Amino acid sequence: MTLDKYDRMLLDALLQNGRASFAQLAKLVNLSAPAVAERVAKLEASGVITGYEAKVDLSKVGLPIQCMIELRMASHGNQQAYDELWKIPELIQCYRVTGDPCVIMRAAVDSMPHLEDLINRIAQFGFSKTSIVLSTGVERSLPSGHLAPQGKQDRTQVKNRADA
Repeated sequence: MTLDKYDRMLLDALLQNGRASFAQLAKLVNLSAPAVAERVAKLEASGVITGYEAKVDLSKVGLPIQCMIELRMASHGNQQAYDELWKIPELIQCYRVTGDPCVIMRAAVDSMPHLEDLINRIAQFGFSKTSIVLSTGVERSLPSGHLAPQGKQDRTQVKNRADA
């Protein structure tokens, strides 16, 4: 699916507020609510929009400790190991990556003993290295400026990101 400027504007607005009504979105992109509804339905049907979810403050639901775990497995493509990792409830994200490590995971736990237990359970899959997250410096669903009209990304924004 090729995205035109209205699709990009709608996606940007939905990333800001996934609960926005079609009427609210219509005002933002200068289209009618039925046109917005049709465009959003097409974005969903084509798989561009894959779902909607709430953002949750993990510390407020009893999981104040987040960590990143790098895992080096003996056999990189071992699907059985990935299936077993899926069963570990503390893991929030799990990425297969190139190079060393094979897997990078994000986890959330309620205490240091819980983290130690998690690390011990993951150790069965290979060598791991764990880093505790102190804060989140950047969190986005898409790279900044990606939904800007093709070729019209603000160059100062690109320069500022390069200088950071």
